[in-house]
Amino acid sequence: MKKVILSIVWLCGVLPALAQSGSHFGRYAGAVGVNQNSLERASAVGYNAKVSVNDGLVLGDTLLVKVGIGLSHPRYRLDVKGVFNTSMAYNSPVYKINDRNFLELDEKGQFVLNSFKMKYTNENQWSDRVFEKNYPLMPLIDVEKHILQNKHLPNIPSSKEVVANGISMDGMISKLLEKIEELTLYVIEQQKQIDALKVKQR
Repeated sequence: MKKVILSIVWLCGVLPALAQSGSHFGRYAGAVGVNQNSLERASAVGYNAKVSVNDGLVLGDTLLVKVGIGLSHPRYRLDVKGVFNTSMAYNSPVYKINDRNFLELDEKGQFVLNSFKMKYTNENQWSDRVFEKNYPLMPLIDVEKHILQNKHLPNIPSSKEVVANGISMDGMISKLLEKIEELTLYVIEQQKQIDALKVKQR
């Protein structure tokens, strides 16, 4: 009887500690890192799954795992059924959110994005500053010099930079609009000069 009581006392002390520290299920699953013994709510599930951060949930080995949600035969690293009212997998032809196509593959196997918008956090990320009175609109002669020297427009990344670093879609859209707005100002100024010449010729 004493052994039973001691076992219950031991479990009452250990289970809360396990709940705080996390759980590890599967062969070789466990915590790693310099603070592996003090992790909280960190769980690793599956063969060789390793977790190293608080509040982390790691599913399976980083190389071999195939995680399935809502189906018993996952074919990809993440295969989910039913989350967005559809069957979704990274290698499936269509990825839907709320029954609307978001990402799909066309007949040539290229990715197509549908129905999305860019989010900007402040007005300075947009290009309307071009229309402020103190905007430093570059003279066209300087624009020409820049193009001849650098082979790209001012404030637009070069082809080498794009290949090396890629581009930010939200930033690039703002830059392209910036060039359109600058071009509009150039056209307006040229039209004023044309109108002034017409007046002189009368």
